[in-house]
Amino acid sequence: MLTTSCTLAHDQPTDTLPVLATYLHTRLGTPPPRPLAAISLDLDDTLIDTGASLAHGVRAAAQLAATLTSRVDPGALIDAYHAAFAAHWRHPAAAGTGGLQDLRRRVWRTALRSVGVTLDTSDLDRLVRTCVAAQLAMIAPDPELRSLLRELTDLAPVAVCSNGHRSSVQRKLDKAALTEFVTAIICGPDIGLAKPDPGLFHACSRALNVDPARCLHIGDSWHADVQGALAAGMVPIWITRQPAATAPRPPTVPSYPTVTHAIRDLLQLFSPAPPERSCG
Repeated sequence: MLTTSCTLAHDQPTDTLPVLATYLHTRLGTPPPRPLAAISLDLDDTLIDTGASLAHGVRAAAQLAATLTSRVDPGALIDAYHAAFAAHWRHPAAAGTGGLQDLRRRVWRTALRSVGVTLDTSDLDRLVRTCVAAQLAMIAPDPELRSLLRELTDLAPVAVCSNGHRSSVQRKLDKAALTEFVTAIICGPDIGLAKPDPGLFHACSRALNVDPARCLHIGDSWHADVQGALAAGMVPIWITRQPAATAPRPPTVPSYPTVTHAIRDLLQLFSPAPPERSCG
């Protein structure tokens, strides 16, 4: 067992550890907290900064579209894509139906139509491929996150719980070199459910063979991750990547700017202390 994580990194908030300790004391048992049984992690904008990589992919595809027809203004198409993407994922259970390629085509087709452009299927597929390739090219292993997850999985099994399609989730995990740390991958489209439906969280706890009440869930969406985990009886931790992120949350639900900050505190609480050296 590594013990280096017990020293807080220079950018670690100093007031989060007592909040987390009190929270887990309340939810998991008397101090010191009972050992973790399992941890569920959201993927997009939790384990991986999907927002930044997606933005890169959309820019590349919009620039391609502008070479296919002079009627496309790349900036307007980028805005239209993000609006279409948000609209499609407003109801994630519906967005997860059908194939991944069909979903990507629908989003791009909606965006193009909103700026008055229609492309044939061949050109539409070129946009989709360009967007996906540029997005994946932005995802790279994070050595610190890998080190922290290696320590965390020494303490408890880890699963990924996502509303995304399995093929997309797996490719992102592979690109980020995180697959080796994951015991199970639970994807909403596989079972016709989507967070915040408690059923998806329960599928995750079953895959990990633990009671939901003994399972932490870490995610960035207040609605899908925090409220969904609470409804499922899990113990949520909220990742707020945006400094201005707010929610009508109880103050007892800990929040962190990134998943690495959250994992550092969990390791601080749960990693066994190194053996004391004999002075004799």
